[in-house]
Amino acid sequence: MGAFLSYTIVSGVLLLAMFAAYRVLMAGDNRHAYNRGVLLSIYMIAFLSMPLYNLLGNLFAATPAAAPAFHLADVAVTVDVAPAANPWWGRALLWIFIAGMAVTLLRTVAVWTRIIRIIARGEKTDKGRYTLVLTDNAGIAPFSWMRYMVMNRADYAGDSDAIVVHELRHITCRHWIDLLVAQAVTIINWYNPAAWLMRSQLMLVHEYQADAAVINNSFNPKEYQMLLIKKAVGSKFPSLANNLNHSKLKKRITMMYKSKSCAGSRLKVLVLAPAVIAAVLVTSVPQVKAAISTIRSSEVVNGKVNNLSANGETNADEFRLKSINNNDNKTTVVIAGTIPGRSLEVESATFVNGDKIYFANGMDCQMTDGNATITVTFPFMTEFDDNCSVTLGVNGSNVKIDLLNVQTGSASAATEVRTTEKADLNAEYYIDGKKITTADFEKIEPGDIAEIKIDKQGEIPSIYITLKK
Repeated sequence: MGAFLSYTIVSGVLLLAMFAAYRVLMAGDNRHAYNRGVLLSIYMIAFLSMPLYNLLGNLFAATPAAAPAFHLADVAVTVDVAPAANPWWGRALLWIFIAGMAVTLLRTVAVWTRIIRIIARGEKTDKGRYTLVLTDNAGIAPFSWMRYMVMNRADYAGDSDAIVVHELRHITCRHWIDLLVAQAVTIINWYNPAAWLMRSQLMLVHEYQADAAVINNSFNPKEYQMLLIKKAVGSKFPSLANNLNHSKLKKRITMMYKSKSCAGSRLKVLVLAPAVIAAVLVTSVPQVKAAISTIRSSEVVNGKVNNLSANGETNADEFRLKSINNNDNKTTVVIAGTIPGRSLEVESATFVNGDKIYFANGMDCQMTDGNATITVTFPFMTEFDDNCSVTLGVNGSNVKIDLLNVQTGSASAATEVRTTEKADLNAEYYIDGKKITTADFEKIEPGDIAEIKIDKQGEIPSIYITLKK
């Protein structure tokens, strides 16, 4: 559920940015079918284009998406028992999100049920392209839903010709499908004002199209406008049906007198591109990404991030940090250890970097014959504090791994790590595959290093250095 909430947040930001651009530059244009298509495209881009978001996020991130990797020597760890990391505010947001969705969904079902009941109780007549439903309830304004056209008997006996043309336009354009899409967005994005405003704007465009159909069928504009005013009272269904008495009558009447917008007005849609880029830049701010990542890893209950059946207590000596990789727009930490004869349960992971705390947004655990490998991903970190650490909730205890003196530049990184074991002064050094002397090694500038690997399999360690190209 945390992943779904984070998805709706990012999609909601995209929706807000694009709708704001549309509202300022395109809402007043007299190209209703075109504007309808733009609004539906905004929904599609916002909620069906997460791969596009990830791609643009990499392109416009404040730091390169693929920074050089660090490879560290084994580091001894200590155990510091503390509560598992599943922040209370993340869980609180999830419960608020679920409650809001439930309320909006229940209201939608209530409206839907009322529409179905009115249609079921009305007198139905098949008219070919639509089914006419007459109701005895004089308080219901004419409306259409799917292929049903509903009106009370008094309206049918009086001004039915204009009403039929109006509602038939809604039916033939299948406006009800648009409204289902818009309502689904308001359910999952109920906390976003743009979702509600955009649904209202889409319904207004529907009314523009239906009004234009009436005027184009040679009905007197003034008489039709008076009809709209007369029908401005009565029950309506704001979420799922198109009503003749839809609000914003002043805008509808004004639109009837507007000339067709020029063909060049269609180019205004290009403003959606910078709006998308602006939204991606906002969600790519490190603090925003960290908050979204925390929400993504949150759970409704204080459960497990990854759960392998636990058996026995955890000893600090059993786990060692193997590597930190800062590629692919994320920071990945790999930890290995040996747990003979026991299984592994990993509950949580946090990365403390100065005064910031990052929560894991992905975790993979492998356990074979007592050999454990834990791979944890965190939000991309642009720099590291002198005393940062990773804490894992393992087998009921928190295992803290201190990373001392991790240094990084704006576009590259060099790493120095202190260990609890005495360092071996004898080692072989290689630069780009070529063996060098210790004196040559000491002349290397840390900023020139792209990657460091340490091989301790032989009798003496071998250190492989890759320089920047």
